[in-house]
Amino acid sequence: MAFEPLKLSSRGDAALTIDKFYRLRVSATALRELAMTQFTPVVVSVDVENKRVGLVKQDLAKVPNATTVRPDKRGYLGVKAGKMVADKLALSADDLPARFEHVGRVDEGAVFWNAFELVR
Repeated sequence: MAFEPLKLSSRGDAALTIDKFYRLRVSATALRELAMTQFTPVVVSVDVENKRVGLVKQDLAKVPNATTVRPDKRGYLGVKAGKMVADKLALSADDLPARFEHVGRVDEGAVFWNAFELVR
């Protein structure tokens, strides 16, 4: 039997998580891939039907009537965003922590959302 090399990632996958305290966090890999810093205004959206969370930079998308949030230096988008996402997707405290993996960009008319799908 031949040796098969393992593909180890030092940073992990691009993902979002909601922890037990309802904090919504963007992984370091996702921050790097989406070129987001703590000064980047971000719009968070929820697709209830497909159990997805969407992120887009406000300066690129110009989403009307949207509230923006800025990630802190650790990648957290805040408790309020986490609670709103959990409420929309009907995630209880027993379902947390919840992980959303990056599935790519989704075209919603004039806005290209970076979609993150709930992992069960």
